[in-house]
Amino acid sequence: MVMLDQSVVAVALDPMAQDIGMTTVVMHWVVLVYVLSLASFVPIGAMTARRYGLVPTFRTGVVVFSLSSALCGVTPAGSGAEAFVLAARAMQGAGAALMLPVATTVISDVYDSHHRGRALTTYAGVAQVFFVMGPVTGALLTQFLGWRSVFLVNLPGGVLTLWVVGRARVPRRVSRKPLPVLQSLLVLPALSLVVLGVYESSVWGLAGIGVLSVGAALLIVSVRAVLVAPLPLLQLRLFRIRPYTVAVVITFLVQAAQFPVLVHGTVYLRQQLQMSVLGSGLALLPFVVSLALGTFMSGFVLDHWQSIRVPVVGGLFAATAGTVAWTSLLPFGTYPWMVTAMVLSGLGMGAPIPALSAHMMNTVPEASRGDASVLRQMLRQLGGVFGLALAGALLLAVNDRAADQAGTVRTPATFAVFVAADAVLGCAATLAATALPKKTAAARPRFSSLSRRAR
Repeated sequence: MVMLDQSVVAVALDPMAQDIGMTTVVMHWVVLVYVLSLASFVPIGAMTARRYGLVPTFRTGVVVFSLSSALCGVTPAGSGAEAFVLAARAMQGAGAALMLPVATTVISDVYDSHHRGRALTTYAGVAQVFFVMGPVTGALLTQFLGWRSVFLVNLPGGVLTLWVVGRARVPRRVSRKPLPVLQSLLVLPALSLVVLGVYESSVWGLAGIGVLSVGAALLIVSVRAVLVAPLPLLQLRLFRIRPYTVAVVITFLVQAAQFPVLVHGTVYLRQQLQMSVLGSGLALLPFVVSLALGTFMSGFVLDHWQSIRVPVVGGLFAATAGTVAWTSLLPFGTYPWMVTAMVLSGLGMGAPIPALSAHMMNTVPEASRGDASVLRQMLRQLGGVFGLALAGALLLAVNDRAADQAGTVRTPATFAVFVAADAVLGCAATLAATALPKKTAAARPRFSSLSRRAR
């Protein structure tokens, strides 16, 4: 449910906009606020699970997620519709953040160290599949049941999830350590202001720069507070491990490119090529199926070549080439020519993430893997947030005002968003080619002091 809801809304955005009168800005924020809330609350979810137990935290997340999904599905038309749906989407993200850390913790507990890497890689692959299923699922639901069904379907999904969790035998372990509430109260507004400043920079001018500066200053204060706290919200000292840091940055960049391409590629097919809701979902299949295929191939390629560089560097250069080709075809509106570019782009974007997930877990000490997973999850989601924020800034700069008010994204605006995604993928490919190790199973350096701090 968590991964599907990040992308399932992409196809429903245009019907939503036409039905309840959303502008292009609100269309963006329907996706953006969910991912921002998810990213910001992931550390809180991890801490809550330690304090109150894995299963109670997960169940609470499922209930919050399902009920807020229902609220999205009953959004009333009228002047308050935009604020209503954005508030409900923020609640959805918070519910999802209570679920995600529990899932990875349970997997880490169930499997021993020898099998944990493959288990986490499989988990990342399955999660990615549900992410890429979103546009097609959203198209089918919207076409036959209306856009509200995209959200309401989470109600039976939530009930089923609660039933399954009731059958799981997860040990109850709780900690008496307090929740770092003050740190979270600093991090959330800091991230929100930075994202808002980036998004509105092309419209607000100096005011946008001011918001961005305040957010950046508050973020620096937040980082400092986390570093000196006896019980840190995030183990930021993990960034002293260079291989881990490189892998996290590459993951951030891939997500920053993938999210805008998925969202704006879908809107382009619907609005500029005049496809039906179902037609746009099916037309995106070459991209999403290739994304899923690349995800599952990643582990096999990594095992065969025993080098992280093959799936990551090779995948990123393929993704860059495919997305550049896709970008060049946007002004002509010739969909059949785009199919090959979509396939190459999808394969390339899918290959790096699972391999990087396994690589990251192998670069940190055993005692720090839980903290490393939480930090990775947060920054991966933030990659999508900042990618969409940059896309929004470009859209507002290029799109005309009448189109913004009508909830329409013109082809030049889509082209600008794709060019930015090309540049981000190029940076990721360059970093991977120059900074990743040649061998996967390199000897792990000693981080004894870091391990003691983490424990």
